Amino acid sequence: MSDVLCLGEILVDWVCTEIGAELNDAKSFTKAPGGAPANVAVGLARQGVSAGFLGRVSTDEFGQWLKKILEEEGIDTSGTIVDSDAQTRMAYVVTMSNGDRKLAEFSKVSVADARLAPDDLSEKQFASASILHFGSISAIVDPAKAATQTAIELASKHKLLLSYDPNVRIGLWPTPDRCRNTILSTLKSADLVKINLDELEFLTGSREFEAAEKLRQEHDLPLLIITLDSDGAFFACQKGQKTVGGFKVNFVEATGAGDGFVSGILSGLLNELKGMTDKRSTLKNLSQEKISEIVRQANAIGALACTKPGAIPALPRQKEVKLFLEEMAAQASS
Repeated sequence: MSDVLCLGEILVDWVCTEIGAELNDAKSFTKAPGGAPANVAVGLARQGVSAGFLGRVSTDEFGQWLKKILEEEGIDTSGTIVDSDAQTRMAYVVTMSNGDRKLAEFSKVSVADARLAPDDLSEKQFASASILHFGSISAIVDPAKAATQTAIELASKHKLLLSYDPNVRIGLWPTPDRCRNTILSTLKSADLVKINLDELEFLTGSREFEAAEKLRQEHDLPLLIITLDSDGAFFACQKGQKTVGGFKVNFVEATGAGDGFVSGILSGLLNELKGMTDKRSTLKNLSQEKISEIVRQANAIGALACTKPGAIPALPRQKEVKLFLEEMAAQASS
């Protein structure tokens, strides 16, 4: 059984190979596996954490390829349902001239991940896990919306820590307000929330850290983290707030960096949560020093994910992260 369950979408990213080209001008793309919860599952597996993926994949060739990738990474796919009546979701990604990626388009019709149903979930998996990680894309339409709610209820019943990365993709929602209201209403169920500055502004109307702390207090979140790209990450918890600096690397593009960051946070927290009955209280009682240590390692994973193209292909392994942190420490002391 898995220590961390990741629920939601797995898809194919078609990444434009022409830097700076918009979708209508793009001529060549490279195929890469993606989908935020699946990326996190792979990131965790590469950090030595046992992870399971809860979702649906198509029987088309893309779906078979995606499921095989999960299995090759050692991820438990017993909760990954094969769907013969759906197709694999596609995402089309363009890379801007500064190296940042921009999701240009998603496929939406008859996609397998949106068909995850409550009955697809096995309570046995939740009974033996420590963390449930999920996003907001699975909460857009039923039956996946109902399945996400069922997963939250099962996780709460078995006292798992609930990790939520809204991963805002406005184009997939009927309206921006529906997206915002759904995310805000879900925060009350979460113990850990990770967003970026754009998402903070979308949810609160502000990019200031004071807005992050207000959001945390309003929804009684033990830990809220705001990623800041190469500047690192800011976190707010009951014991205070702090910014943990990032790392400078040879930047290629940022696909999967946020998901790699989440895998670093969850792998670090898991070490503190194992064997604890009340995981929410354990998180609340973590010192700022311990959280800073975990965030620093997560920053390293996110930075390394920016040194290669693609999401899953770029996620680093445990040895790479350890070596990178040792090199950074050596540079800082010289």
